[in-house]
Amino acid sequence: MIEYKHEDGSLICTIQEEIVASKIPEMRDNLASYLDYNKNWTELVFDCRNVKTLDSIGVNFIVGAFKKAQVSKRVFKLTECNHSVAKVLKLFKLDKKFEIVLAEG
Repeated sequence: MIEYKHEDGSLICTIQEEIVASKIPEMRDNLASYLDYNKNWTELVFDCRNVKTLDSIGVNFIVGAFKKAQVSKRVFKLTECNHSVAKVLKLFKLDKKFEIVLAEG
């Protein structure tokens, strides 16, 4: 699932599981509900430290979150991405749309 934390204007969403098709409906509903009731943020950050796998449906989920932030004139970025997750995102050229920060190590 997703853990939420507000920090210095950022809404940090720590993804606790793989971002794959079987998990997306629940993750999408959870995120949408949270964003509907929590509008006090200027930056939406997906912390991907626990994500090892990202499939094409997961990419769609990330793009949807990016678009939600963009429509409301807010910043979107991913942090703590492992190399395989970053590679998938770069294949879709998403590194040109928002910041992708690799995990150290």
